[in-house]
Amino acid sequence: MSSQEQATATVLQALQALYHDPDNAAKKRANEWLEEFQHSVEAWQTAHTLLTSADAPLEGRLFSAQTLRAKILYDLSQVPRESLPSLRDSLLAALGPLVQPGAPAGSRAVLTQLSLALADLALQMPEWTNVVQGMIDQFGNDPATVVVLLRFLGSLAEESLNPRLPVPPEGSNVYDALVSGSAEKVIGILSMYIQASGITTQIQTEIFETVRSWLRAGEFPVSVVAQSPLFAAMFNALEPDTLFDSAVDVICDLVHETQEIQDNMDVVEMILPRLIALRPKLDEYTDDPDRIRGYCRMFSEAGECYRDVIKMHPRESLPLVEAIMVCTAYPDLDIVPITFQFWWLLSSIVNRSSGLQGEENWMPYFAIFETLQTTIIGHLHFPPDDEKQTAQERDEFRTFRHRMGDTLKDCCKVLGAPTCLRKSYELVIAAMAKPNPSWQEIEAPLFSMRSMGAEVDPDDDEVMPHVMELLPKLPDHPRIRYAAILVISRYTQWIDRHPQNLAFQLQYISAGFDMAEDEVSAAAAQAMKFMCQDCNRHLVPFLPQLHTFVTTVGEKLDQHDMVEVCEAIAYVISSLPAAEAATALQQFCQPLIAGIQMVANAPEEAPKQTLQKVADALEQIDSYLAVVRTLDPVPESCFATAASVYAVIDTLLARYASLYYISERVGSILRRGLTFFPEAALQPVLQPVLARMASSFAETGYASYLWITGKVATKFGDSARRPGGENLAALLTGAFESVTNSLAKLLQVQTATEIADVMDDYVHCFMAFINAVPQNTLASPAIQLAVSHTLAALMCPAPQTVLVCLDMLALLAQRATHTQFHALLQPAFATYAKPILALVLPGIVQGFPEDGFDQVPVILQATVTSIPAADAEAYATEALAGIPGNALPNSEKEKFIAELRAYIAAPAGSDRLKSALLNLLRAARRARERGRQSRKSLGAV
Repeated sequence: MSSQEQATATVLQALQALYHDPDNAAKKRANEWLEEFQHSVEAWQTAHTLLTSADAPLEGRLFSAQTLRAKILYDLSQVPRESLPSLRDSLLAALGPLVQPGAPAGSRAVLTQLSLALADLALQMPEWTNVVQGMIDQFGNDPATVVVLLRFLGSLAEESLNPRLPVPPEGSNVYDALVSGSAEKVIGILSMYIQASGITTQIQTEIFETVRSWLRAGEFPVSVVAQSPLFAAMFNALEPDTLFDSAVDVICDLVHETQEIQDNMDVVEMILPRLIALRPKLDEYTDDPDRIRGYCRMFSEAGECYRDVIKMHPRESLPLVEAIMVCTAYPDLDIVPITFQFWWLLSSIVNRSSGLQGEENWMPYFAIFETLQTTIIGHLHFPPDDEKQTAQERDEFRTFRHRMGDTLKDCCKVLGAPTCLRKSYELVIAAMAKPNPSWQEIEAPLFSMRSMGAEVDPDDDEVMPHVMELLPKLPDHPRIRYAAILVISRYTQWIDRHPQNLAFQLQYISAGFDMAEDEVSAAAAQAMKFMCQDCNRHLVPFLPQLHTFVTTVGEKLDQHDMVEVCEAIAYVISSLPAAEAATALQQFCQPLIAGIQMVANAPEEAPKQTLQKVADALEQIDSYLAVVRTLDPVPESCFATAASVYAVIDTLLARYASLYYISERVGSILRRGLTFFPEAALQPVLQPVLARMASSFAETGYASYLWITGKVATKFGDSARRPGGENLAALLTGAFESVTNSLAKLLQVQTATEIADVMDDYVHCFMAFINAVPQNTLASPAIQLAVSHTLAALMCPAPQTVLVCLDMLALLAQRATHTQFHALLQPAFATYAKPILALVLPGIVQGFPEDGFDQVPVILQATVTSIPAADAEAYATEALAGIPGNALPNSEKEKFIAELRAYIAAPAGSDRLKSALLNLLRAARRARERGRQSRKSLGAV
């Protein structure tokens, strides 16, 4: 077997694995090999051989066509210029057989790739003159090969916009001559074909696709298209079902390309009457949603693109707007949202406050927006109770309701919020006046009131009082109660300025917790939160009532709802003067602390259910502190609370530190406490907190204990660096060394990726200590171990972990340039130079977020300057060797090593390393994009 036959067989074997091997690992290996193969010079001949082989399977022929396209796009420099005509001719020769009768299955996908390849070649080969006419002469005279010509012409327009296409030395002149200069000729040939007798549906579809490609590329003068037979053909093609979708697509593109009204008014005046004449089709095809969708797309596209025409000629444009209104009223909720963008744009025009000229011409538009509001509220109705919906359908409908709510806001912009609010109010009243209204008839307008809340003036005295008076009269149905509570939730700013009914509204919300429906309880919790947030000054007198509520009803509430209630009350507490707030906070938190203390001090181990209640109590305390944050100032009488509360927590951790859900809640509370209390209050608990965090981490390996250790360092760092802070600095450093050593033991039994959250929090903790007590931390015997942990964390896949590791290494690299720290850090970079290069170089090529790139030159500079030049080059070469060729071509690896060698030899301060890394990153991006395009093309099989 020759080497060429061997290469062909290997490609086919890899394709077989890629498409048919059930082993995903084998598929991945095959894909990587094929992508790497495509970079090689040998791929030109192998692809040509496979493409022209009569026995090659579809996968092989498609891969070959895609490979040739990629090679022309990215690697044309591998072919001598004098060989380009031969390459072109071989591609042209391969096109004809793809459309002959009896062509193998999948040939059209191969044709597409070869057409793109030829277009890319033409755009990079100025010596190929008379491209379009030559293709017309070769493929345009035989009906069997016309599709080849059309596919090429479409590809030529598309590829002229391809940002990956190298710009030839002649610049855009080649593109202008080849593409723009051929536009009228292409219009002429397409016009000839569209009028040909016996033209097939397939050819008509291809013609429209070609028109679309040239329109989207901005290369067809729309005035010429409008005066050609193509224009009438587009609209005529709306009649047969087989051409309808293609006709809709091309008409929408034509409309889009004429949106610069002043430049295209003559064409717009031709398009609009044609579109308006289609209005009766909405009635003719009312039972055909596919047809309605197509008409809706055309009407809406015209409405959006011709909004300036509507503004200048409202009377003449009214039929178009009415047609769009019919589409919005259509019952298929997949079609309705096509119109939403139009209504948003139109609402900015039809706005009384914008000073409309000739307002009498706009009166029908105000009526349309009134109809629009009623229509949207109709669409908001939930299905009848006896209509079954899947969970996914319910979720999708709820999401869609919120989108419809945005269109209701558009109605408010045009009609005014009071008018729209009154309409929704009247719909509720009308529904309630019926003998047996469905809950949907009441709930939908209530939902619309909630949706329009952002548009309603908080000082409104016209409609809102009536809405609030309506609430007690509503039927006590769970869905209606849910909607009504959310109306209150949405209008809490209005309630703040109209507090006269606050007592009833608070009671109405509270009653929602008594309903069996979880959804209603959740709405009540949310409303309570917003009520207390916006009306806190009015709710201070209700604090005793709220205290009774949480102590009596709290046990019945879902934990999530209870947390929201606690946050709500905390907003009221935060509005009080510091001394009163401290008293109120203690009043609400003390029962929770007492319950925790009882469990912590109990003689026997508590059951799981009891411990879960402890965790819930901790979370509720946390929710109070999350809102209050701190007091200004914290009264000195509260200082002792820090020690007394921590004593309870310490006792709890002594027994239950290994319970993850307890550790997480405790960690959050301790962080809040560090924010709430000043240093003076925390001094007595500093040593026991650090000791407990260190021992708990050693016992459990839980990330929360690391997290708090770092937060303590941040809190006390300033004091530790001041004169006299030596003991404090030593205490902090001891905690750092303890958790660092404990993590080392943990990594002996688990990998870094298995404890990714722990690794992330460790690096944050390490950074906190570097910033808090840099001299002590960097001089610590644990520093090299800490660097090792950071490198282990760098292997974790989470982007945020990678970024913090790079930040940490860059911070150390920057500190290493300072004389006072150089001697402390240089040994660490020298020790870990090889793993740093082994992680960072492949990382920027294959896995790191690009946000971390700026840190990499800083890290590598400190690394390569800490070791002999020969070692730096050897380590970098080894690191790059592990990167697959499909992710980074070998030529780029060699180029980087040469640039690294030059950087090391250059004087200090050279910027060559950053430039070399940037080139490496760009090469990896190109390879990644190439691979993505390859996979996308091969997906056509």
